[in-house]
Amino acid sequence: MRVGLVSTPVPVVPLSRIQRDYYFYLFASRVLSVFDHLGVDDFKRFWMLEPIHLGLLQLIAFLEEHGIECSYFGTIAPPGRPVDRESALLEKVLRRAGGLDVLGFSTITASYPTAVRMAAAVRRAFPDLPLVIGGAHAWACDEQILRDSPFDVVVRKEGELTTLELVRALEAGTPPDGIAGLSFRRDGKPVRNPDRPRMDRRVLPNPAYRHLEDNLDPADLAGERQISIPVARVTPTTGCTNHCVWCADFWKDVVSEQTLPRLAEEVDSLIAHRGCKYFYLGTHDYFHDLGQARAIALTMAKVRNDIRWEAQTRVAPDADTDLLRLLADCGCRCLHIGVESGHQGLLDAMGKNIDFAEARAMHERALAAGLHTHTYWLIGSPFETRETAAQTIRTMRQWLASGLSSGAEINLLVGYPGTRFYQETERYHITWQEPDFSRYDGRNWPTYETRELGRRDLEYLFQRAMVEYCEALAGRLGSRDEILGRLGERMPDFDPAVMEAVF
Repeated sequence: MRVGLVSTPVPVVPLSRIQRDYYFYLFASRVLSVFDHLGVDDFKRFWMLEPIHLGLLQLIAFLEEHGIECSYFGTIAPPGRPVDRESALLEKVLRRAGGLDVLGFSTITASYPTAVRMAAAVRRAFPDLPLVIGGAHAWACDEQILRDSPFDVVVRKEGELTTLELVRALEAGTPPDGIAGLSFRRDGKPVRNPDRPRMDRRVLPNPAYRHLEDNLDPADLAGERQISIPVARVTPTTGCTNHCVWCADFWKDVVSEQTLPRLAEEVDSLIAHRGCKYFYLGTHDYFHDLGQARAIALTMAKVRNDIRWEAQTRVAPDADTDLLRLLADCGCRCLHIGVESGHQGLLDAMGKNIDFAEARAMHERALAAGLHTHTYWLIGSPFETRETAAQTIRTMRQWLASGLSSGAEINLLVGYPGTRFYQETERYHITWQEPDFSRYDGRNWPTYETRELGRRDLEYLFQRAMVEYCEALAGRLGSRDEILGRLGERMPDFDPAVMEAVF
């Protein structure tokens, strides 16, 4: 069986002036802190990060272990070469679809309309080719997808075992009724099999990075031999025991771990074969197990004594200064910490389960241990008002100006399908929801209104947050001209699709 897997591109939206200023200072704060060891050539290759989809690359590695031939389709746009990402990727898919037995798409909510358009084009050209969809949006909207789109099958949540069993069923010509985690269409109606329990991810192989170039032409690589990955995301753990009401990963309530030898092997391979010089540990809750956090840090340090990395975590009162110093000694440069709001009442309402004073204290301990901090904030939290948003913006500005936050990101809250915030409209005072899923990117448009705030209110507050973000970092780091004088060619252009990959 030959399986094609498509990483569906998110629509690229032109940036406003304030957005370009925001991303300038966001990137500058990173270069002047944690990326300070990267050279000009590394920054010139940041555009190559766009086609990397770790979930699909790991799925490919798993399927290939079971003898299934796979081909990977990712989007890429070399600098200075205007590319319609959707059309370019579709052309490649259509060129090779005749040699496939199954074609799968992975999407988030913002890329779902793109996946539907691409699948419809494939269906017209290859009416008998099974079309499968998975990803964060698909599992939450499986029945709607099967009613309203060309897709024949939805793989829900974790896809490795479900996809393997689906491919075996298609190969044998048997019905998919007994495959857990699968939804499919029969006689024009959706059929939903029972959920599949979370799998033990220690059994999975490392992502199949060797497939990154599967369907890239020489022009796509702009003269390079292969995709370089100067900054890589690895996932020694996945899952989070908390249940924020807006988080689309709420079903991953059991933390599943990668084996430490496999983590070391992946990190070493990325350094040796892809030129990686910095690692982002995409752990939702790095400190959920302090012993495991220590073991991961020591494992990273054993790969190379000059390794540099950072990790994503929840606020962790038990992560003391000694543990944070150990991380710094093991090459950790930064902790990414989700605080979201400066108002304790909103933190409680969103189910964040953190104390604001403890969040501040953790930032202080991190700085004392020699670590940078990267703080996440939201505009539009459940029950947000102009007053609570102003409090969050004020707090964000104070932390950035003082250096308590080395850097930060500010986003519009998006209530994704499947989350409590999206589903329970009465409870969260939601009076309108955006019907166009391509707008669910958290960067450009409000996707809902509440009794407290309309779309214009949310737009204003988000713009205000970006303005104050830029002012705070300009006061600490310098003006745009001063920063450019210090960074020179280490400041790339801000292609929104590249920013999705880098930030």
